Amino acid sequence: MKVIVYTKNIIENIEKAQSFVNVPISLMFKDFYEDIYEHISDKIRNKIFGLHLKDSICYSIGKAVKGNSGAVVTSFADVWKYLTINGNACQGIHNFYIPINACDNREGLSIYEASKLVNEIRTLSSSHIYGLITSGCLNENHPSEKELFRIWNGLRNDIESISLGGSFWLGQNSKLPSFISDVRIGEYMLFGTIPYCVDKEKQGLNGIELQAKVIGIYPERNQLIIDCGYSMADMYKCRIYYHTDLKYEYSSSEYSIMQCEHVSDYRIGDVIYIVPDYKSLVKLKYAEHEYR
Repeated sequence: MKVIVYTKNIIENIEKAQSFVNVPISLMFKDFYEDIYEHISDKIRNKIFGLHLKDSICYSIGKAVKGNSGAVVTSFADVWKYLTINGNACQGIHNFYIPINACDNREGLSIYEASKLVNEIRTLSSSHIYGLITSGCLNENHPSEKELFRIWNGLRNDIESISLGGSFWLGQNSKLPSFISDVRIGEYMLFGTIPYCVDKEKQGLNGIELQAKVIGIYPERNQLIIDCGYSMADMYKCRIYYHTDLKYEYSSSEYSIMQCEHVSDYRIGDVIYIVPDYKSLVKLKYAEHEYR
């Protein structure tokens, strides 16, 4: 089994995403697919959110290091270690993103808590401070335009702007307010898909594909075995568009069983093309990759 990354498709998706919104697009590189960055970095000029990527804004609370240009923080303890205090160099980070709770009940703070944290930061530093809202990752709950203005009006004296994520926002057919600094995308960049959006005209190109090999054929059961099990991908969530006669049955840790209408058309060693789901990328981090 091998992971194929189509870098040209990923770059085209980034360019297409920019056509949907009136603010800059930022790119999210989670640690389980951040290796892709080095293969497209010379073709993009977007702001980057990453964990280990130099000059990126660290998206993981409490894990920013000196090489990061910004950090997501939810407490003063997070901020303390990043500031240069009384001439003693810490991480030297002065761009802080405070997550705001906006319908998703994740790590975001209330407006009151966020404002309090900003004031604590201001007592030590003249850092740049931004709000950060994420939608569409867990469900389709998201702030309305009215709610966005309510959040902004509650924090406009404390923060410089609000960063919106993720790809979900590409599907909203409305102009974003001027206080939105950027829209962070990950899923659309990789797969050309937008959560909870059925507008096919907005769909981009698939940038990641699995190539699994047929390692067993059972004509009497109308089944194939392929070399990709649940230790490598969540096969029941993956898409098999190119092989319409195949249907996923079940997986062991190393292999998956596929029901096949035309089993006589396949041979041992044939390649099955599969599009993984976003969460399967975590398991595929250490698989063999080929970049095209």
